[in-house]
Amino acid sequence: MGQIQIIVEGMTASGKSTIVKLLAERLGFDVMPEEFRDQYDLLSRFHHDRRWAFPMQLNFLVTRFAQYLCASEDNKYILDRSVFGDKVYAMLYYRQGYFKDSQYGCYLTLYDTLLKYTKAPRLMILIRCPFGEIMRRIHERGREDELMAGEEYWRALYDAYVPFLEFVKSEMDIPNFLLLDLADPQFINTPSQIDRFLNDVRAFFPERFGENKQR
Repeated sequence: MGQIQIIVEGMTASGKSTIVKLLAERLGFDVMPEEFRDQYDLLSRFHHDRRWAFPMQLNFLVTRFAQYLCASEDNKYILDRSVFGDKVYAMLYYRQGYFKDSQYGCYLTLYDTLLKYTKAPRLMILIRCPFGEIMRRIHERGREDELMAGEEYWRALYDAYVPFLEFVKSEMDIPNFLLLDLADPQFINTPSQIDRFLNDVRAFFPERFGENKQR
């Protein structure tokens, strides 16, 4: 059994996919992308009707766990989000009344069971980004289901992610964390910022990026 090398976490539109692509292209990792569409289009159904929250979140949890196991088979994968971030959404939906008590209890039982078979990644990168910038990106990319969710929904999710680091530390013994601030929309176009970030990541993988290897 291998180990997932990096998990990139952060709320929607924070810049996860951009960072995952950067790490793959510049550092040679393979990508296990986030799966958020399914044959029943549960995400779209949820944004039209909150009663779909429970089946949608169960589907996400099982799908992400399956991806996690698949990516754990070799020491080369990056994950765009994971089972850890999934629980943030479940807790939010329960607080907002989208889950019944019995449904939330069922979710937690399944989550805790799956976590027993989940090996911690080598590194978790947590992306932080101001709420205003996140909303700008959501409007800029113009996805119908995201726009339909409304700013109040995104604000609640943003607030739910604030304690994410401490939450994950209490769930799993993950050895390494790296916080990345993507408040600057020009980050990806600024070579000095990119190089600094990539060097920070390399430092967590001395066997892969040693002093005598190209930096």
